[in-house]
Amino acid sequence: MKAAHINPFLNSTLKLMENMIGRMPMPGQKSLLQNFHSHRWDVSGIIGVTGNAEGIIAIRMTKNMVEKLLAASGVFFSDVDEFNELTNSMIGEIANVIAGNALSDISQYNLNITVPIVIQGKDHTIAWPHNNPVIVIPFSSAFGPFEVCVSLKENLVRSFA
Repeated sequence: MKAAHINPFLNSTLKLMENMIGRMPMPGQKSLLQNFHSHRWDVSGIIGVTGNAEGIIAIRMTKNMVEKLLAASGVFFSDVDEFNELTNSMIGEIANVIAGNALSDISQYNLNITVPIVIQGKDHTIAWPHNNPVIVIPFSSAFGPFEVCVSLKENLVRSFA
């Protein structure tokens, strides 16, 4: 995976979260995801990528950060079920915006994104592709830590239009 494929996700995340939080989050050191089954995140928003490259993009955060993002957006909830529903909507939309904006910056690959899927729960598992590395971009923000994970593999067969 090339830096030119990762940096658009970094930039898209920074812009979106600055708009939501009001301050720019601080990106940490990019790394390879090593342990696929152990993490500290309560919520993951996942987008599939298809086209001349394929893979998965995920944004992952704690419920505490989700609560702060909802409150900053002026959205309040009255019970756990409503919180879970609002979490699914918001995290799915955040994943959609990050992926959509990033992929427009690498439009030469003719890529499409899937409908977002949100997984909630402590120690939830994502079935990451085993044939491609997963790059983790950690962030710290005024609302707490979060991360964006990117796994893209360029297809060897190119479509000719």
